[in-house]
Amino acid sequence: MAPFSLSAQAAVTQRINAAEDEWDTTQRHLQDGTLLQANGPQRLEQRKQRLITNTSFKNIIGPEIELELASKPLVETSMAAQRALEIFINGNDLQQCWFLTKGAELRRTVGRIHVRNDYRRIGWGTGFLVAPQLLVTNQHVLDSLATAATSWIEFDYEETYEGIPMPTAIFDLRPDVFYVSSPADGGLDYVLVAVAEQSRGDSNRPGVLLKEFGHNHLIGENGKLAKGEPIFSIQHPEGLTRQVSLRNNRLMAIDEAALEGKWMHYETDTQAGSSGAPLFNSQWQVVGIHHRAAEKRNAAGEILDVDNQPWTSATGEARKAWYANEGLRISRFLTDLKEQVRTFIAIGLPAVGVAHTITDEGKRLFDGL
Repeated sequence: MAPFSLSAQAAVTQRINAAEDEWDTTQRHLQDGTLLQANGPQRLEQRKQRLITNTSFKNIIGPEIELELASKPLVETSMAAQRALEIFINGNDLQQCWFLTKGAELRRTVGRIHVRNDYRRIGWGTGFLVAPQLLVTNQHVLDSLATAATSWIEFDYEETYEGIPMPTAIFDLRPDVFYVSSPADGGLDYVLVAVAEQSRGDSNRPGVLLKEFGHNHLIGENGKLAKGEPIFSIQHPEGLTRQVSLRNNRLMAIDEAALEGKWMHYETDTQAGSSGAPLFNSQWQVVGIHHRAAEKRNAAGEILDVDNQPWTSATGEARKAWYANEGLRISRFLTDLKEQVRTFIAIGLPAVGVAHTITDEGKRLFDGL
């Protein structure tokens, strides 16, 4: 596991600083209840087009507004239709119960990564399944083929209501079958790696089939999120039991030029170990991959702790204050990934390099993405 480099952290901080005005504007519209004004017409039209295919959304707005939204551009619809969309984007404290059941189903696709060398664990990360045997995480978590080859993914590391740990299943990673990455420093900070089909013999649940945990279906098209909408993250912060963020979790910036159409900035509590966690919208569609947070600093540039006092290494990472998060947009991940895979396959299989492996079996797995 490579430490997040100073240059990579500086790039994140630079982008977050550049997007401050957009963040502040979104915050103001959230407070004023005018979220449509925080989003450009193209983003709103794309969001509308995706939502009017969603049965729950149609049930909320009713047939008349559904017909109006479906039949004309949003800017030409009535104030009632626009307000219905705005209320949905802003979110409602009342949710259909499928929100809980779907989230409970997909939480099992998220696992705790044991980042290991030949001898011991050297770090934690979070990863999630996006095909029957393919896992996504950050490149700074699994920084090389060698690291991936000795690391594990553990599913169902979670507490019950009574605080009892659930039995888990640990799987080997298979970078010898499929491994494609983009670097954290100067790239998109992702890894897609194959996972063994059965759990390890020394895990709590030996011989479990990976397919038990399901996987997320990724959508490359835009329209899955608008500024001000909630983002939900399922993660293993600090390597702890699986957790979900449900509050203070809005998309705040995505249009700033410095984000290059690749990154998005959002609220949501994260810690070390959350790297690589999936980011979901309120329909439990994956919208991004958590990448990094920026430390909160005072006017002197000192990192602050959660009590707003200067942080030191003696304070501990868990006490460090973070004020903004950055994630890779899933549409950009898919575009870059597919371009890389096409290039490698064109050379011929097996495609093996310093930072990639694609075998015939790996291509078959990728075709299921």
